[in-house]
Amino acid sequence: MKIFSLTDNSESTLPQGRADFLLAASVTKTCEIEGITQAGIPGKIPLTPTLDAEFLSTGKVFSLDDLAETASGIPTPGLLTRAVHTLTPFSRVKILDLGLEVKPQQCDLLDFNIAPTPSITSDEAFDAQVVFEKGRTFGRSYKPEGDYVIVGESTPSGTTTAQAAIQVLGLNVKGLFASSFKDAPTDIKRATISAALSKITPNMGLFEKLSHTADNTLMFVAGFVLEASHQTKVVLAGGTQMAAALLIADAIASRDSIYHDPRHITLCTTRWITQDGASNINALLSQLNFRAKALYADFLYEDANIPVLKLYDEGEAKEGVGAGGAIAYGYMQGLTQAEITAEVERSMMAMG
Repeated sequence: MKIFSLTDNSESTLPQGRADFLLAASVTKTCEIEGITQAGIPGKIPLTPTLDAEFLSTGKVFSLDDLAETASGIPTPGLLTRAVHTLTPFSRVKILDLGLEVKPQQCDLLDFNIAPTPSITSDEAFDAQVVFEKGRTFGRSYKPEGDYVIVGESTPSGTTTAQAAIQVLGLNVKGLFASSFKDAPTDIKRATISAALSKITPNMGLFEKLSHTADNTLMFVAGFVLEASHQTKVVLAGGTQMAAALLIADAIASRDSIYHDPRHITLCTTRWITQDGASNINALLSQLNFRAKALYADFLYEDANIPVLKLYDEGEAKEGVGAGGAIAYGYMQGLTQAEITAEVERSMMAMG
């Protein structure tokens, strides 16, 4: 199977060699708004990044009896990332605790002493600048064990906070952001974002605005990619959330004259994101001050024997836990779509 450019569908590649995989895992209380996300078990959405971290690291979960899945039974895209890691391991897997309610077990966990982000509808804000600077510090100090680094995320309702953050930057967001739902809950998201933006006043600075609209993952990854790209190639594995992190990084870097190396930055997502009629990741990325290298892994569950996996091909879930970047990495190591799908199904059967 192939890796393609998002912009012109020409064949492309990830960097050669093995990669470290970092999972940016955090909770924004926005995910507790009824009906806003299906990225996890109803009533236990804040557990999703904890379970994703455990499963990616070990192939098992410890903080609950089962994998995170939606109310309709759609399992986490973390199955894909774990399948690739099982078949052709990353040089290392580290979990970045960027504000989790429950600490994951049996993981190589880096704790940045960050609390979960308040809901963007709340009067309470987080300190976006502090989280951004923690990302920069980590980016400066991080030394990959492999040849480059892949960064994925697990942040339920992160597409809502991403849209609010990009809107507060004054950029175009209409029809550009994906959802974990096939049919996005647009009314709920619109009301949530409107509540967040109602707190913004003209005298607020950039970071203060982001403190009311963004989340820990967005700000940390934005800081990380600016600094890490000086010394290594960075693949942001995700869809519109990772595009938003890149736009935030670009806005801050442009304002504050922070040097970074766009040549070392790639965004890689899934085919499901590229064919999502409710979003437009290319239009998001076109608002950067540089031309980003943006790719997608050509993967479908057409080889699957477990029926629920076919719902991905119908537009559910789409991306998460770095699935697109992980699949592309697997392809670079010689894996096929059929091999990855078979490993996903083996994992599901092993979990019962």
